[in-house]
Amino acid sequence: MLLVEVILIEIFYQTNNLFIYDPLSDRWIQGADMPIARGALTASFIKGILYVVGGVNSTETLTITLAYDPISNKWTEKAPMPTVREHLTSSVVNWKLYVIGGRSNGISLNVDGNEVYDPTANKWTTLEPMPLKRGGLASAVVNGFIYVFGGEQPEGTFNNNKKFDTVSIKGTSEKSMPTARHGLVAVSFDNKIYVIGGGPQPGGSGTNINEVFHFGDSGR
Repeated sequence: MLLVEVILIEIFYQTNNLFIYDPLSDRWIQGADMPIARGALTASFIKGILYVVGGVNSTETLTITLAYDPISNKWTEKAPMPTVREHLTSSVVNWKLYVIGGRSNGISLNVDGNEVYDPTANKWTTLEPMPLKRGGLASAVVNGFIYVFGGEQPEGTFNNNKKFDTVSIKGTSEKSMPTARHGLVAVSFDNKIYVIGGGPQPGGSGTNINEVFHFGDSGR
């Protein structure tokens, strides 16, 4: 069971490859291929099952939700996401998958979608939209709150840091990132959120910036 909890997933752009990293042995292995190739997707674990949502392939933007079981090494298709989108983000709170933002077809068509998937009921629910449409964003969870960072639109990139309360379904603004960027990654650890990489300019730009958002003891 320990292996299930520590594996990391890398799914390459517009392929169906699945690679699993075991930090205990510092070793990569290849898992079962996804049924559908895609890039710009989002993925999160819930109770040992990996849920992969959205993305884009060579012909279309997707709503397809897939679940991967590392024990059986098998994929199953679940209820589709209500909104077509890619370059989205997801976070898990109380065993539910919150899927936020993204774009429906290119940078000029960002969406403000905020939807939650309940894997027990295999059901999606549409929540109040974000106050700002953006794709290429990132999110992480501290103390039950989802923090949403960055993103882009044709005119530029965002340094926004929004806190989302999954109980009241309300969002509030927190201290902005020092560096505006899109295509970034956010990871929470020890009452901090590490916001890594991304592009400071819209499109294909990149950076090696690593900035940390700090909390007090309460995580609020």
